[in-house]
Amino acid sequence: MNTLKLSHLTEIVKNVAAALKCPKCGKGFVGDAVDVVDITGDRGLFSAHCLHCNSATLVAMSVREFRQKIAKREKQISKVAIGQISPADVVGLKNFLEDFDGDFRRILEQPEQKKKVE
Repeated sequence: MNTLKLSHLTEIVKNVAAALKCPKCGKGFVGDAVDVVDITGDRGLFSAHCLHCNSATLVAMSVREFRQKIAKREKQISKVAIGQISPADVVGLKNFLEDFDGDFRRILEQPEQKKKVE
């Protein structure tokens, strides 16, 4: 995983915030109080601001675990998505849409056995 999507970066920041405690007061950080300075490979440099005691800290830590969790979850999601839609499903939907006039009410009011698109 060479590049990070914004959603991945946001998730990493939330995980980093949850893993950190303020070195001055010992309270936890919230996601909004942690900023990314740099992420290179599996190493991240973060700036954190404690909302409780107003201190600031710079933290270097591994983000490998977070990146692996994201990659694993995305792989599982893509397997599920691929397994649920067959080429026949796509062709069936295409054929249905060619004749569809936009009347959703008519489709929704049909008895259950007529709703199936084949």
